Amino acid sequence: MKRATASVDRTSTAVVGLALIALGGGAIAWERGKFPGRERIDAAFVDTALDAGWWPWALAAAAIVLVLLGLRWLLAHLPRRSIGIVAFASTADATVDGRLSVDLTTAARSAAKSLAAHDGVVSATGRSVSDRGQRVVEITATLDPAVTSLDTISTAAAQTRDDIVTSLDGTPAAVRILLQCGTSRKQSARVS
Repeated sequence: MKRATASVDRTSTAVVGLALIALGGGAIAWERGKFPGRERIDAAFVDTALDAGWWPWALAAAAIVLVLLGLRWLLAHLPRRSIGIVAFASTADATVDGRLSVDLTTAARSAAKSLAAHDGVVSATGRSVSDRGQRVVEITATLDPAVTSLDTISTAAAQTRDDIVTSLDGTPAAVRILLQCGTSRKQSARVS
């Protein structure tokens, strides 16, 4: 999110929050008879509405709508780490006009599939993320717990990294390969 957008979002959130606090405080003061000028306000319709049979249902519907709007707002403001498609110049020659695009997620998944085909690797997943403002192709490989030497796996990981760097030549993206140990069936057995 851009800085200006974030500041507008925070300011509007603060204004709405303060307005809701004031509204809640006014409602409490009204209920306790401490609201200034309450005698001059004709609120007979409020008492009639509160006694009506439809009021609890309308209040519940309004609450559900507000909760759903709040959840939608929260989900819309979740940070997105995925990069997706990256565009870059088609050539270093400034006289040639053109742009190329690369889907980093597809490249990461393809490289992960290639790494998963090596002996000692149980599975591998790939994704593209934004890490502190830098585009990163991230591959996470789960190793077979029976593997005793990492020589072949480290060679396969280095080859996969080199393949990604070669295929994404000119694309501003870093490569991260994470190796994690899988659990053996003996370690994951449940005791009943």
